[in-house]
Amino acid sequence: MEKQILDVLNAGLGLIKAGQEGLGKAKADLEKTYLELVTKGAADNSEATVKIRETVDKVINDIKEVTSVAGKNYEETRSKIIENYNKITEEIKNKIPEGQIEAVKAKINEVAEAIKNTTSGKAAASK
Repeated sequence: MEKQILDVLNAGLGLIKAGQEGLGKAKADLEKTYLELVTKGAADNSEATVKIRETVDKVINDIKEVTSVAGKNYEETRSKIIENYNKITEEIKNKIPEGQIEAVKAKINEVAEAIKNTTSGKAAASK
């Protein structure tokens, strides 16, 4: 009985070992095939292939440009908002009596929250 248990255990371990070896070989074969395909693709200079490469390059460059412009526009918009906020804050300090500044801040926060909730609702509705 013990011999049968040991034989089953050894058979299971052998199966695991064979699976690991097979998996390693399959991975090596896949990597080799991939590299062969890369080499063949790089060597292909047919008109269709060149057009595909040019199209992909153009798409990648367009994406980079859009991303760059979007980032630039975001920074410009952010700077303008901060600048305008600072101007408004200074005007408020100069024109509103000291005791009423807190009430004005609360009202500004209320308006900002309303705008935020409105734009969040529109963004959620458009999705």
